[in-house]
Amino acid sequence: MSMLYDKLKNYSTSGVYPFHMPGHKRTASDGLPYDIDITEIDGFDDLHEPTGCLRDLQQVAADLYRSRYAFALVNGSTVGILAAVRAMTESGGSILMARNCHLSVYHAAELCRLDTKYLYPDCADELRILGSISPEAVEKALNADPDISLVVITSPTYEGVVSDIKSISLICHRHGAKLLVDEAHGAHFAFSDRFPQSAIQCGADAAVVSLHKTLPAMTQTALLLVNKDKTAEKVKRELSVFETSSPSYVLLASIDRCLDFSKNSEKAFDDYTKRLESFYGAAGSLKRLSIAYDRLKCSDKVFDCDMSKICILCNGYMTGSELMHDLRSEFKLELEMAQGDYALAMTSVCDTDEGFERLLSALTQIDGRLKETKHQTSIGTCQPLQRLYTISEAIDKDGEKHDIYDSTGKVSREYIRVYPPGVPLIAPGEVISRDVLTQLREYEAAGNEILSDSSTFPFISIIG
Repeated sequence: MSMLYDKLKNYSTSGVYPFHMPGHKRTASDGLPYDIDITEIDGFDDLHEPTGCLRDLQQVAADLYRSRYAFALVNGSTVGILAAVRAMTESGGSILMARNCHLSVYHAAELCRLDTKYLYPDCADELRILGSISPEAVEKALNADPDISLVVITSPTYEGVVSDIKSISLICHRHGAKLLVDEAHGAHFAFSDRFPQSAIQCGADAAVVSLHKTLPAMTQTALLLVNKDKTAEKVKRELSVFETSSPSYVLLASIDRCLDFSKNSEKAFDDYTKRLESFYGAAGSLKRLSIAYDRLKCSDKVFDCDMSKICILCNGYMTGSELMHDLRSEFKLELEMAQGDYALAMTSVCDTDEGFERLLSALTQIDGRLKETKHQTSIGTCQPLQRLYTISEAIDKDGEKHDIYDSTGKVSREYIRVYPPGVPLIAPGEVISRDVLTQLREYEAAGNEILSDSSTFPFISIIG
């Protein structure tokens, strides 16, 4: 039985009148779960000082993920990243991070005024998909800068690429550095040996997992998993800074239900992986489109890959955005994202046979009508840029608006990114190069949206 959800449902029918927040008073009748939307009233614990049902919920999560501590998050993995980086570094210190980390890691470095050093993943062969972070690169960077106190890796990436976290964690600890893994897209790893091993099980000091991305949980639900006592103490304090003081009990109940499902999910995940295997086998008959999974698994730039991410390669016949559009408009299939020459279908244990069959049928029909190839782009490569200032230093400086395409050699005060996945192509303090501008034009030509901190792109703020 789910503890928190059942407790909330029982309370909703108890007859107690709510002279407390929220204002809807559990009486609205538009299909939303107002009847279980409460605040921290007597008997329902306090997320920031849990001693009752929320403490029990977090212990269930820690047991399931085999971590020492688990913190329930209702502001998504982003709040976990912000709190973890703040807890695991000292203000003004040095951080080593994968250049393809999510924007939230950059924001954490900005807020903590950290000096960022970057790890650059190589592309997996000619796929234009970024590969793993190599342990050798981590070792080299830590040897070069002994002041680095924290290493942050994204594993898996949006496309499902996983790094060798076990080896990287050993290297970090040998150098006296902590390892934080943004495992937002790998919340399902712990529940089937058909998926890569989870970061916490591989020795990471902390990891963030987004339940809502790959498990049956509502948007914004996530967990911050921690293996060290001192880190957990600091994380608890920082979550009180970054996370709302009025957490949604609807979202907490969703975490509770998700954990309850996951405790007894062996058959569900077995069926799920069989559906994936069947899909991949049938998709092997595509002539022009193809699925990246097998090629990623075989690439020497990829340590491991998550089979749940269906990365569809267009192979120059169309752009990923065009494929995504056709699937939406003609077949009523909405994908997660498109980038350059590929599009991504995110799957979960809740997907059905019908869903996989519809996707395969649609891809087969589109594949059959493709005729001519187009020139492939440099999208997907990770462009190293010269950095003149730390992120916080750059943001603190005066700036002026300038057309980015006339800004070669100038220093950005903004993050320039394609969303999704929200990875900055240019960070504040970096010199804008011709190569990265070429890449930006290719993203635009491929139909991808480019975002900046201002709303006037391509005019951005540069350091005056």
